[in-house]
Amino acid sequence: MAELKDLENKMRALIAQGKECVDLSFELIHREPETKKVILKHWENFLLHFFEYIKGKEKETGEDIIKGISLRKLIKFR
Repeated sequence: MAELKDLENKMRALIAQGKECVDLSFELIHREPETKKVILKHWENFLLHFFEYIKGKEKETGEDIIKGISLRKLIKFR
């Protein structure tokens, strides 16, 4: 149970850092519009590496966590 709490705490911290990155991205784009392409590339690379890591772990462990996530919930906010 302690490990589950640790996971929850780490995910909360990750969300907080993610929000800081989002806020900084928008701030930079607003202040320096010429940085937009570079910032979007950073986001693309981040998400690509993140999902590649998950897919690699799924392959390594035989577990499929992506399949258990509702894509409708993820794209619904759009």
